[in-house]
Amino acid sequence: MIRRLIATDLKIEMLRPLLSDSDVTDKWNDSYGAHGLELLRMTLYFDLIREMSAISLDRSSKAPSISNILDLLQSTELLDELQKDYCKPSPISWVGDIDEDSKKFWEEKHEERDRKESEERFKSHHKKSKKLFKELKNSDIFTKIKRSRNKLIAHYEMCNSDDGARMFEPADFDLKWGDPEEYYNKIKPIIVELVLLTSNEGYSLDTNNSQHKTISGEFWQA
Repeated sequence: MIRRLIATDLKIEMLRPLLSDSDVTDKWNDSYGAHGLELLRMTLYFDLIREMSAISLDRSSKAPSISNILDLLQSTELLDELQKDYCKPSPISWVGDIDEDSKKFWEEKHEERDRKESEERFKSHHKKSKKLFKELKNSDIFTKIKRSRNKLIAHYEMCNSDDGARMFEPADFDLKWGDPEEYYNKIKPIIVELVLLTSNEGYSLDTNNSQHKTISGEFWQA
């Protein structure tokens, strides 16, 4: 799941110059190449819609989506097992000669304190992920993304118009150019909470974003 989120961040950075950087887009002004630019823009845009819909809404039994994971976490047994694993105490390193009774005393104290703090963090991750996803599902952007994703799958980016078949445009779904990034920023904290909850691992997403900006900048500059 986190790898798909990172890949999505790169796609957003690759799309950004096609929407707002005149140094990139002006190169194709008054040329047939502008049609290719528009194709790339639409392809990246709607790929982001499908990708983020899959990350958040996919109901396939093997899909690591937000929706599926939160459904699985309704199981008390699974939640208990995850909590046990999450709350394993960190090891203590001893310096110098410490008698065994002292070691045992401090290890028990350390284990008790670690467990309580870990339990609180675990419950906080679970509660926050559920709260954020509930808020997401009640938002207008969620409805628009879900509706557009369903139409894109059914019609594969094409629709009928007075001039014949044409590619869908964001306006056909009441979407704006900035909506994929807005949706991404809503699902990112949910995924971060779920990854912490299920694996107790954190990722430097800001570092990845900085690298993606560099990749996009160098690509379009070239």
